[in-house]
Amino acid sequence: MNSRNPAVPSDLGSAQPVDVRLMGDDRAVRALVAALQQAAACGPATYKPMRNDIGTRAYLSVIVPAGPAPAT
Repeated sequence: MNSRNPAVPSDLGSAQPVDVRLMGDDRAVRALVAALQQAAACGPATYKPMRNDIGTRAYLSVIVPAGPAPAT
């Protein structure tokens, strides 16, 4: 369970923040974060080396727009 606070308050039916962790090659992770930040509402990313020092971990919040109500 994630204990971090969401980037924005969320109400049912409104945009929802999703915390994301990316792991992989440093250049690939940073390129994907940059693309996400251009295409979507994202908070700033924090970068940390992977535990085995082969690559990078990035953490950021992505705001997912509210979609249509699910069919029942």
